[in-house]
Formats: sequence, structure tokens, C-alpha cells
Amino acid sequence: MAKPKKNPTFTSPKGTFRYPALTKPDYGNEQFPKTNGEFKTQLVLSRDEAQSLIDQLQPLYKEALAMGEEKYKELKVEQRKKLGGFKANDLFSEIYDQQTEEPTGDVFFKFATSASGVNQKGEQWNRKIALFDAKGKPLNSSTAIWGGTVGKVSFEAAPYFISGTGAGGLKLYLIAAQVIDLVSGGGRNAGAYGFGEEDGFEEEETPAKAAGFTDETDGNEEEDDF
Repeated sequence: MAKPKKNPTFTSPKGTFRYPALTKPDYGNEQFPKTNGEFKTQLVLSRDEAQSLIDQLQPLYKEALAMGEEKYKELKVEQRKKLGGFKANDLFSEIYDQQTEEPTGDVFFKFATSASGVNQKGEQWNRKIALFDAKGKPLNSSTAIWGGTVGKVSFEAAPYFISGTGAGGLKLYLIAAQVIDLVSGGGRNAGAYGFGEEDGFEEEETPAKAAGFTDETDGNEEEDDF
């Protein structure tokens, strides 16, 4: 008996994490619960930065859509009439300016995987996402990774088809992530606001700051995520 075809794995270009849940699973909400939990992140890239990844995934995406269309044809006539046709889910999404409604030139990919489940033997399993710092060393699992963090993701690409909606596409299963520029606890560096290094005023380090004390909060207050 031939072994099932193994899904290919990829590493993304460096991009910005948006709505990440990498150290603790996302369980959704009352209206849309995620019983098994989900590790996830969106990765924001400029269209130019994303092109190499798009080129790699495009052949697999086309195969996934062809498979989905075949699966759709296998549905009962009554269901196909109700659904009204096969729906191709996008490989990635454009980001639009909320004021002008024009494309910003950036796109995002969605990466996700279940945090737990039950195997064919009825045994419970749990998953953790492998996390690494910029030097490739394992990252402490207690590190809070917020939106705006810059990094890369390792993922598996697999076709899918949902008979209930008639939709299909290419699923990007999150495997691991590398954090290159961490945003944690609400703090953001100057670059996150578009500021670079300039000649001029430079704050001197005071004894209090050298000892690690500041007049800032501990970052626990509510802040909008990326």
C-alpha cells in the first residue's frame, strides 16, 4: 500500500505578526468557540516581499482548487443547487487603507493549527508551537508575543474542501515561529512608529533607569492589538 503523499513545508519571509496566539491557544468566543484551541498568526508583508512565497505556493494552490472542484462535483445535486457553486478561498488577502479604501500595497497570510484533539485511537493529544529567537535559540514559552512583532513562520501547506459550504483552498498549518524583533507587554520600539535615528537630543541614563526602575506602567492595561 502506497504511503500518503506528505504535505510540503516552507519557511516564510520576514514579516509582521498580526493577531498572534503563539504561546497560548486562542479558544474563540461564545459566538464562535474553538473547542480544541488554535495557535495562529497572520503575517503581514509588502507585496514585493510576499512575491517569492506566492510563487512557491501558487502551483499547490491551483492543485487544491482543482481538487476542491472535483470534490464539489461529488456532492448530491440537491446540495450543489443549494450552495450555488464551488467557492475558492483566497491564498492571501490584500490590506486596504480604512480612509481611502485603496490597497496599501501590503498583504497578509493566515497560519493556524489546532492546539489539541483526539486521535483515531481515542487518545487525547496536545500541541505546542516551537518558538525561536533571532539567533535560532529556543524561546521561553512564557514570553508574551504581541502584534507588531517581526518574525518568520515555518508551515505546512495542505489542500482542503468543506462540503458544508462548498469552499476549498490551501491551508497553511503553523509549525514553528522565529521572533526577530519582539513586541511584548504593550511596549513598541521607535521603528514601530516610523522613527529612525536622528542627530539631536539624547536622554541620559539615570541611576533609576540603570537599575531597571521607570515611571511607566507594567504593560497590563488594555491596548489594541495589531
